[in-house]
Amino acid sequence: MLDRLKKEQGFTLIEVLASLLILSIVALAFTAYFSNALTFAKSNQNKTIMSNLARNALVYMQKQDFDRMESYFESGIATVVRPGNSPGTERVGIAPETFGSCTNDTSGVCVFRDMFENRNLEPLRAVLEPRVNGVQYRVVIEYQKELNRTEAEGGALLLPIRATVTTAEAGSGGPGADAVTVEGYVNAQSIR
Repeated sequence: MLDRLKKEQGFTLIEVLASLLILSIVALAFTAYFSNALTFAKSNQNKTIMSNLARNALVYMQKQDFDRMESYFESGIATVVRPGNSPGTERVGIAPETFGSCTNDTSGVCVFRDMFENRNLEPLRAVLEPRVNGVQYRVVIEYQKELNRTEAEGGALLLPIRATVTTAEAGSGGPGADAVTVEGYVNAQSIR
C-alpha cells in the first residue's frame, strides 16, 4: 500500500499555471461577449423609449381638432420642420419651438393654438419635449402632404403625419439613440 501512495503524484506547478492561463483566456472571451450584449440591450432600450415617445405624440395629436390642424398644415405660416430641395417641397409640422412664444400673442402660428384643448400648450410641450431617465428628447410632428389623398379618395377624413424622436443633445441617449420615426393618421371628428 505504501508503494501505491508513493506512485501517486499531484499536479505540478507548471500544469496548474497552464490551466489557469487557459481558463483566464476563456474568461476574457466571455467578458467581451457580455460587454457586447450589454451594449446591445442598452441600444434596444433607447429605441424602445423613443418608439414609445413617438407613439405617445401620435396619440396626442389624434385627439386634437382635425379641421384646425388641417388649416394649420395647409396655411403658409406652418413651421418648416424639414427644408426641401426646391421651393414648395419643404415639410411642415409642429416642432417644440413652434408654439414656444405663444403666451398672449395672437399673430403668426399662435392663431392656431386653439387646435389644442382649452388653448393650453403645456401638454403639447410635455409631449414634444419629454425627459425620460434623465435624457431630454425632442419630438417633431411632420405633415406628410404627399400621402394625403383627394376628397374623392377619402383624404378629407385623414391627415397623414409622422413623429420623429431624437435626443435633444446628440449622443446623450447612448447607443442606438439616433432617431426613431413612427407614422400615423389624424382622423376627422366624423369618423372618431
